[in-house]
Amino acid sequence: MSDLTLNVLGFAAVNKDLTVQVLDPQTQRVVREVQPFLDGTVRIPKIDPGAYEIAITHPNLTLPVVRRPIRVLPVGPTNISVLIDPSKFRNTPIEDIPEANLGPVVDALKSVAETVTPLASKHPGEAIRADDWNSLSGSVRDLANSVAEMGRLVSPQGHDHPEYVQKFDEITTNFQNLLDQLSAAMAELQRQIYSQRLRTQVMDVLDQAAVDPNSAKGREFLDLVNSVDAKVTESPTVFGREVRNTGVQLQTKLQTLLDERQADPEFATSPQVQTLSSAVDLAKAHQATTYGAELAYQRKTQRVLGPAQQNLVR
Repeated sequence: MSDLTLNVLGFAAVNKDLTVQVLDPQTQRVVREVQPFLDGTVRIPKIDPGAYEIAITHPNLTLPVVRRPIRVLPVGPTNISVLIDPSKFRNTPIEDIPEANLGPVVDALKSVAETVTPLASKHPGEAIRADDWNSLSGSVRDLANSVAEMGRLVSPQGHDHPEYVQKFDEITTNFQNLLDQLSAAMAELQRQIYSQRLRTQVMDVLDQAAVDPNSAKGREFLDLVNSVDAKVTESPTVFGREVRNTGVQLQTKLQTLLDERQADPEFATSPQVQTLSSAVDLAKAHQATTYGAELAYQRKTQRVLGPAQQNLVR
């Protein structure tokens, strides 16, 4: 038994609401579930050494804040630091900008009205004195300045509202983060289905060839599928490279098996061999480097090989 210590860093304000789960990487069974101290420290005593997966969850988020593999050392305590992203908890209220004070502008407009009112009583043929003209010109100037000042106070240049722009940017960022997490979760689910389907296809070929899955030859096939299983939580680039390598090696081993059974022509044309051969060709063509491209690849796989349910039922 060993002791595991986690240090959750990055955003101390949410430490009291976090839950840390230690999972079995193969079965996803929760081995331990604890809550960190306020300083982010998590102590898990007497845990078996080996490979695990940790998931840090928050009640306000649908997906884990952090999910990553870890390894508990067999000798001495194991200390691991985990950094969480504070932006996942950002929910800034819209900034309350004080309303513009239009009182002085209104007073200026009233004074313009009071100034020009006496000038509206002229009769036809009456001379316009210089004082009247100057008052009218000054009132027009004050009116123009007041309207310009009101426009500046009511709306900034370009009719921009910076408090809304900041909030929209934050919402967009949060939505993109959620979309990235959902894409990653969906891709990992599709990977598990893909790996299980590939395992079923390999087992069908071994059964058709009367090869014991526990024999050395059977393990050579199944070990390749296990290597795909081990990469289901990796990035699209790493998982795609593993799928391509597995496809190349499976093709080699399938060809060797076909050469060994040349005396049985029905084996080469059997549906099991044809299905695995199509799956191998698709595996070698896996070029996705993003979650979106990988989901598109998985849809293509289902179109070629049929729905996953049909391939998983034996």
